[in-house]
Amino acid sequence: MVSRALGGTTASRALVRRGFLLRKLYADLVGPDGDVVIAYLAWLRVAGVHIPYGAVEHYLPDGRREVLRGRPIAGAPRRLPDGGMEYSIATRDGRIFRLVHRAPTPTWHPADPPISSRVHWHVAVPSARAEVSWDDKGSGAATRLAGFGYSDWVWLRLPPRLLGLRRLQWGRVHLPDRTVVFNTVDRSNGARWARVAEWRVGGDPRPVEIFVDGAPRTDRPHGEPGAWTIPAPGGAVALEPLRVLHEGEPLDTDRFPDMFERWGSRVANGRADEIRWLSTARDAAGTTGMAVHESVRFGR
Repeated sequence: MVSRALGGTTASRALVRRGFLLRKLYADLVGPDGDVVIAYLAWLRVAGVHIPYGAVEHYLPDGRREVLRGRPIAGAPRRLPDGGMEYSIATRDGRIFRLVHRAPTPTWHPADPPISSRVHWHVAVPSARAEVSWDDKGSGAATRLAGFGYSDWVWLRLPPRLLGLRRLQWGRVHLPDRTVVFNTVDRSNGARWARVAEWRVGGDPRPVEIFVDGAPRTDRPHGEPGAWTIPAPGGAVALEPLRVLHEGEPLDTDRFPDMFERWGSRVANGRADEIRWLSTARDAAGTTGMAVHESVRFGR
């Protein structure tokens, strides 16, 4: 079983000796004008080889997407003196990207059992004030954005194509008075793993968790626009898509422009189809906020 103890180096070395370990961190920012910035930091160890990877995706309000690829500057995110986190990537075009999460709400480790004995997922930063900056190709001119942020970890002890996954539905929702995070994983053997957690702004910092009937309910099949309903502990939240951020194969040419690198990644990950939205979140009282959520289908 992959446990909460995986944050330490002893556990990391134990997993590496078993042949495969992928640590992947997702971190984001949603700005008030509709900018979405997502950072991926990953560290792969397989057969004694260590491969770090980093990428930044900036979804602009006009629908454009900028993809920057590179490497994490450090072996793990940097914890700040105020309790926040900093994620840094040196991009291949010579820029330095930094995403900072300040005053985060407490980390959430979902209740056991885990997704599988080969998969560990937990939320590192459910909600935080977020700031993004990256320099303009070494000129010293900096671009900055501010908004609300989120981050989570995934640890895999097998390549994704060998995990028996069929569908993933995930999302994070920021309302003025609460944050909701949900994750549902359907496996090819028919098993379902579903969790929803909620943090109240200014209230008890410990999350309230649902793991019975935690799957989101959608109005349309995979890939078609429509509302999602999330059965959060504090009351259901409806997600109405504002725009599609990405649709299609996750390992597309923007993310992996090199043909051989893209082919190798597809061999390890297998076939998948992804759709990710930026949505308006609305609760029963009419309070609104913003959400990033996605649906991924695995296999054919």
